[in-house]
Amino acid sequence: MSLLVKSPLRFSLIAIFFVVLMFFILIFLDKNPVIYSSNIIFIGPLLSIFLFFSIKIFRDTNPDGLRFWQGFSIGILYTVFFTTFYAIVLWFDGNVFETAHFDEYRQMITEKIVAGKDMLVDQMGEAGFQEYLKSGESSNARIIGSLAFNNVLIGILMTPLISLFMRTSEPKRV
Repeated sequence: MSLLVKSPLRFSLIAIFFVVLMFFILIFLDKNPVIYSSNIIFIGPLLSIFLFFSIKIFRDTNPDGLRFWQGFSIGILYTVFFTTFYAIVLWFDGNVFETAHFDEYRQMITEKIVAGKDMLVDQMGEAGFQEYLKSGESSNARIIGSLAFNNVLIGILMTPLISLFMRTSEPKRV
């Protein structure tokens, strides 16, 4: 397997290990892991740290260094791998283990929407508010898709920055 694929796969599996560990710790603490894992304060740095290490390992082991396109490719692959594994973990939680975590997540979203009703009605009108309220009662698949999209967005934003920072100059050819 190419180092271009091996590095992001390895570090995405390590990151998912931490996500699964966090799921079990939160369940042990009687907290909802879907709500806490959707928190950008946890998932953003976790995704970014292992994205950095994935690109760094490639740069350090590749004799030609790291070009921007290689770092960008590694970042996109890492993001795809991590997001896929993350979605599988969430799917297992909602469908295989049949926990109430997604119901609690929906309830939290609905409560937030209702709490901001006055502002939302001013911005969208009553019909728009009712439509937005219905969106808070979405299916597990839609919630998983939304959380996965957030991870993709973080990866797409962080990948070019890390790739630019980590790239090396072209080796001199003799």
